Amino acid sequence: MVLPFLIIREFCRGGFQTRPYNGTKIVRRNNMQVFCCVIIIVFLALNQIVYGAEAWTGEWERTIKAAEQEGEFSYYTLGEFRFLSEFEKRFPRVKVKVVQGKGNELLVRIMSERRAGKFLADVARIGNTSPYSLYQAKALQPIASAFVLPEVKDESKWWSGKHQYIDAEGKYIFVPVGSVSVNMVAHNTELVSPTELRSFWDLLNEKWRAKIVVTDPRSGGYGRSGARTVYYHPQLGPEFLRRLFTEQVVMVSRDYRQAIDWVAQKRFSILLFGNGDDILQAKAQGLPINVFDTSGWKEGGALEPGAFTLSWLDRSPHPNASKVFINWLLSREGQMAVQRDGGVNDSLRVDIPKTDLRPLARRKEGAKYMVTWKAEWMDPEPMQKVVNQALAKSGSKP
Repeated sequence: MVLPFLIIREFCRGGFQTRPYNGTKIVRRNNMQVFCCVIIIVFLALNQIVYGAEAWTGEWERTIKAAEQEGEFSYYTLGEFRFLSEFEKRFPRVKVKVVQGKGNELLVRIMSERRAGKFLADVARIGNTSPYSLYQAKALQPIASAFVLPEVKDESKWWSGKHQYIDAEGKYIFVPVGSVSVNMVAHNTELVSPTELRSFWDLLNEKWRAKIVVTDPRSGGYGRSGARTVYYHPQLGPEFLRRLFTEQVVMVSRDYRQAIDWVAQKRFSILLFGNGDDILQAKAQGLPINVFDTSGWKEGGALEPGAFTLSWLDRSPHPNASKVFINWLLSREGQMAVQRDGGVNDSLRVDIPKTDLRPLARRKEGAKYMVTWKAEWMDPEPMQKVVNQALAKSGSKP
């Protein structure tokens, strides 16, 4: 394509014209040159657009064909995955082999398999901190290298005009979901009025002493994620956790449902770092419990991936099937399917409707949010050290 542009440049400059002998002819000839240049440039630009479209469609068709020959891929996942049925309808010749478990359990399984020389996992959704361990172990490959569809590559289609990643390099742990957290604070609606709490620091009031149950931050899941958010929050930090666990005589529970039952039964007034989905289900069943929307609090709300991150393992045994899945999942079609699955995962795509989401999960224009998937927030050990020291000081069982 370089040679035609050089010819056009010379033609437009008049480099190929013979010496004119009449001024009128010079004007007419120059006008004709400009007109011809415009026509040719438009033609070549359209040709480039068509060529570009042919390039990605050709690559996409070849990838699909190769994926169908592979026939399957392995998806290691936690949580719900009903949306996978829509993928298999779209690509019936590519089967999804699901390996389900908790994030930390799947992390241990993947690392054990790899140490044994078995590279079985293709794509992983194993939470927020667990994939960071895979990243640190250099077990991932850049996920953008799988992108084929222009709508997936186009960062203008995504929140804040860019793709979101957990890792500092911005290559390996993709974040497709940014929902308003419903996991931070819940309350018994007959014991606590929403107007009584306008800041996390209000939880340290004497009124709530011995009336708070906390999901254990020392284990994985909601407890660790919530406490980690508090620890790294610039307006809360280690001091808040120290005072919470030393001054408030909190009950620590490792059983999500037990903690919800305790609050619903009025044994405790407030639950921190609980399973928001289970809390909302309990509310729907008529129990006197609900989550707080902390986006109106002094510190603002938290945006979280909802444990919905996406990683592509290196040495993937089914690379083409993985590519097809990754592109579909991050497409408009895939992200709408994710949103419909439970109604709690607010996609970071901004070019799709949000009507399938629960109102509490939707990001709101003008609201104050803290992004929780920052790379520097991933290490839970400093938080857990503070919690252990505070519990030891308070006399609670570590």
